[in-house]
Amino acid sequence: MNPVEQFRQSPYLARILLLCAALLMPGLCGCRFFVAVGKMVMGDPESTSSFEQFTGTNLSKSEDRLLIICTAPHNILTEFPSVQVDLLDRISRHLENREINVVPSDDVAAWHDDHGEWGDYSELAKHFDARYVMHLNLRSFSYLEPQSSNLLRGRSEGTVKVYQVDDDSLVPVHKAFERNLHVKFPEIHPVPRETRSDEMFVENLLNRIALQTSQMFYNHRLSDTIY
Repeated sequence: MNPVEQFRQSPYLARILLLCAALLMPGLCGCRFFVAVGKMVMGDPESTSSFEQFTGTNLSKSEDRLLIICTAPHNILTEFPSVQVDLLDRISRHLENREINVVPSDDVAAWHDDHGEWGDYSELAKHFDARYVMHLNLRSFSYLEPQSSNLLRGRSEGTVKVYQVDDDSLVPVHKAFERNLHVKFPEIHPVPRETRSDEMFVENLLNRIALQTSQMFYNHRLSDTIY
């Protein structure tokens, strides 16, 4: 057995490394520090999705369909009228790439255009033959650094809820999963506004929100996790 494998299989040595790293690197904190140390000890393991941890269901291995909807308050839609459709499309593509059975975003958007509102979850699920309805509700969305119109930094907050729909159950619709969404992009420093267009920055912010939301539903490497 080579020294690296011997080290990884020794729980005592792993604990010693974690303790030493914590003492020697006080400037690093939060999840990234522990991910970095864990990767140094154990490699780059796969992280189980929040949804699977909470429900026991791996959507990538399930035939059940997931319907995605997105809502935002009037003040956000006034400035960013396409934000709901943009996020719906991006999240759907991320999950489809992970072999999750998602109702096509174009079909969902067409439903909303025809009805003017999302309506009842059970009605939606029945129409699209979906077992789960995921609802992303944005509470805030901005791309300018507060008190500085010359700097770009995206911020968004909201909730991600999933409802399980089963018409044969005594409770046909019940909440199966819920997480808060907090996005700050970029995290460390804002970006000078003259370095890129507002439109391009908003596109990047939407991609970040979509990826961070999507990672709640599929397993991925710890090093790829977006916080």
